[in-house]
Amino acid sequence: MARKKENALEARILQDQLADLKAGLFVSMPISTMLSGLILTVQAFSGGGFAAAIWFLVINAINAARLGLARYQLNETGDQDDLTGISQRLRWFGILALLSGFAWSFLAVLTVGYTTPQAPLHLIILAGISAGAVTYGSSYAAAATNFITPPLLIAMACLLAKGNFEDYILSFAVLLFMGGLVRGSFVGQARFREASRLRHEAERLAAEMERNSREDHLTALLNRRGLEHAINQFENTDGPFVAMLIDLDGFKSVNDTYGHRTGDELLVMIARRIEQEAPAGSTLARIGGDEFVLFFPSLRSLLSPSTLASNIIAKVASPYPKVASVRIGASIGIYLAERPGLTEMLLRADVALYTAKRRGRNEFRLFDAELDRELQRRQSIERDLHSAIEARRVAPWFQPIVRLDTEAVIGFEALLRWSHPIHGSISPPEIMTAARETGMLQLLTQTVFSDCCALIDGLVKADRRDVRVAMNVSPRELEAGDIDDMVLNGLAAKDLPTTMFEIEITEESPVDPERLDEKLGRLSHAGISIALDDFGTGFSTLASLKDSRIRKVKIDQGFIRGLAKSREDRLLVKTVIDLGRALGIDVMAEGVETEADRQILYKLGCRTAQGFLFSKAVPLSQALEVALKEHATEL
Repeated sequence: MARKKENALEARILQDQLADLKAGLFVSMPISTMLSGLILTVQAFSGGGFAAAIWFLVINAINAARLGLARYQLNETGDQDDLTGISQRLRWFGILALLSGFAWSFLAVLTVGYTTPQAPLHLIILAGISAGAVTYGSSYAAAATNFITPPLLIAMACLLAKGNFEDYILSFAVLLFMGGLVRGSFVGQARFREASRLRHEAERLAAEMERNSREDHLTALLNRRGLEHAINQFENTDGPFVAMLIDLDGFKSVNDTYGHRTGDELLVMIARRIEQEAPAGSTLARIGGDEFVLFFPSLRSLLSPSTLASNIIAKVASPYPKVASVRIGASIGIYLAERPGLTEMLLRADVALYTAKRRGRNEFRLFDAELDRELQRRQSIERDLHSAIEARRVAPWFQPIVRLDTEAVIGFEALLRWSHPIHGSISPPEIMTAARETGMLQLLTQTVFSDCCALIDGLVKADRRDVRVAMNVSPRELEAGDIDDMVLNGLAAKDLPTTMFEIEITEESPVDPERLDEKLGRLSHAGISIALDDFGTGFSTLASLKDSRIRKVKIDQGFIRGLAKSREDRLLVKTVIDLGRALGIDVMAEGVETEADRQILYKLGCRTAQGFLFSKAVPLSQALEVALKEHATEL
């Protein structure tokens, strides 16, 4: 491989020499014709016109042959990496240069050994044309030296033959002149070749960098940039085009169990398996850790997209001996586009992929009209979110938390509410997802926290310091952002008691548990209550109960609704309540909607709850009114 690269580089250098030599000929040959014509004129006036005319014709016949060869090779389309062929073409120019040199040597005959009165003029012309040959042929030393050597050597011999001192000196000067020209030819060639080599190596390096920038080094597939370039080649091709977004299921377990090296080997194997199923002429790329894209004009596949997707899923899901304990699968989102466009195709294929994943492992989904409506809805929500936050159309409402025995309000939970002018009520998860996608999560969190502080401030002024206000925060949001600083600094700036504020975190798997623990510890140490939300639906639920900073557990509404009719749910809820009591953790229920469920919860030992049975979420002003009205009743 290295030898092949060196030969290719040498061929490119020779090609540059050839091109420069040919370009020089179109300048030097006309000059040669004019100088030979000048000699013909001088000789004609001195009585030697016939011999000079023959000499003139020979010189210009050779010049015409050199120009003809140059023009022919300019129009010739040959292999630029054909080292032998290019070398042969250069040698032809060297041969013709030598013939021309011998022809110019006959100046000695025309001047009778440089003894005629015209000899000095001819020597000057010979010196000039020799210098010109080196100047215009410096890229290829053989052509220049072949041309200048015969006439200059013969001129030296003629001068030496005269036998006087002045001619000896002049002969020596010609020798020095020729030596300088020969050295200049080889130095010029060396410099030209070095410059050419550096240029081609730079071009090759740039080409390799460009190629590497489009290639996934692990699987040797295209990366996202390479895929985009490949898709652009189909701009003038009739569609439809198929884009399949393939996402692996269970791959993370391979890295966790067997290590990243085995995971990398598995990715290569999976890439080869997908290639085996891919239609001829298709393009396969790896655009993420375990995400692949298969793109092809639909007419090139004998199979329907659905059949092809099923085949790929079956191929990927086949066992892998090295990772026998982990089952790998694939989910596929498919989009058919009339015109090729990577961003549009990936966006819609991703929507289809997400829908397929919600069904389970080893599923595929074709992007259709229903998913298009969902996408339009999502884009509309994301587009309108910022203005809605600024205009306070997106804001937290507050749902009361009550005692089950007296229904006295002991707290409020902030819940996002947004009534979209087109799509109606937008759920809090949709709002949070849109905020993450558009980079407005921090602004949204600050808005919620600001309203929580406003409610706490109103409660303090109404002497309701026994009521807590809770705000939901995901572990990833807490870990990645500066929510702890926002909460502590915000409460301190407004001189609000930290004991009236509560943070509800969901049971998710954080990226950096140590960083999350540090932030939770800081908040808990400041007096802020930490509650575990949606208990029973997340990760490591029992282990989380051992965390001394968790002071409250909220049983997920999925276990509460219909509690009176489900013996299994009652047993589970009773277990959680007993565990909480044993560990000194408050246990409350969310989603209480019927009196029967309330009574069962109370009998099981649960003392606090929230739900539609007591109150829906209400705006901040109404929440404050509820707290104030209850306080007035107590007085």
